[in-house]
Amino acid sequence: MKLTTITQTGTGRSAVCAVDDFQAPFNIGIGAKLTGTATFNIEYSFDDPMADGYTAAGATWYVATGFSGVSASTGGSFTIPCKALSINITASTGTVTATIIQAGPV
Repeated sequence: MKLTTITQTGTGRSAVCAVDDFQAPFNIGIGAKLTGTATFNIEYSFDDPMADGYTAAGATWYVATGFSGVSASTGGSFTIPCKALSINITASTGTVTATIIQAGPV
């Protein structure tokens, strides 16, 4: 997977970043930069954003461990195989930009 960036300003969900759940081992690095003030989560879903009829609003989202109720720039890794990642700003009007890279075969 190439380096991907998603951004959200104000409360709500960002665009969805589809990831490759067939990578083994499954490893994703995430760096989330906060500009302004906000509380946000990085969330994942097992629903396939490439499936016919998919909508982010209709997907089931789970908060990633270590990325819950964040109110500052943060980074970390994610190892739960999933289909999609997203930013969800739960309070305030700041902007969060998440840079996402998934490890793959060399």
